[in-house]
Amino acid sequence: MKKLMVAGLFLVMLVGGCDEAGDKAEIEVGKPFAPASDDVVNRHGKIENLDQFEAFFENVQNDKKAHIRIVSYTIEGDPILHDLEYDGDVIHSFEDSRRDAYGSGETVKMKCRKIEFTPSDRQSEYNLKECNKKEYNKTVLWYE
Repeated sequence: MKKLMVAGLFLVMLVGGCDEAGDKAEIEVGKPFAPASDDVVNRHGKIENLDQFEAFFENVQNDKKAHIRIVSYTIEGDPILHDLEYDGDVIHSFEDSRRDAYGSGETVKMKCRKIEFTPSDRQSEYNLKECNKKEYNKTVLWYE
């Protein structure tokens, strides 16, 4: 009986620990964030790896599965991560602002049917459209 209780307690701790670790896996307190070499980095409209994002956009337009991470920096230099994953049907968006010392410190998950590009001489944008949060059409990348 004791062995069964110990095994049950271990299982509860294991399952509970997995949920918490999944939410906090990306954040290590006190350690600065360093983007991966293939991340798209947006420093106030100056974009690194724009070609990576353009490839993601093209894959979505051609109904091919794709994933991209956009790291946008605040004025204070804090990173906000935005992961986009296209599964061949919808775009899964996960925005993580927990590293932003002056922001809301939240995560926002949603699903969108489209991503659109709006070119301009002043500022070109990629926007998520037809999202499951009706009031939320999100600019995911912009540049001058």
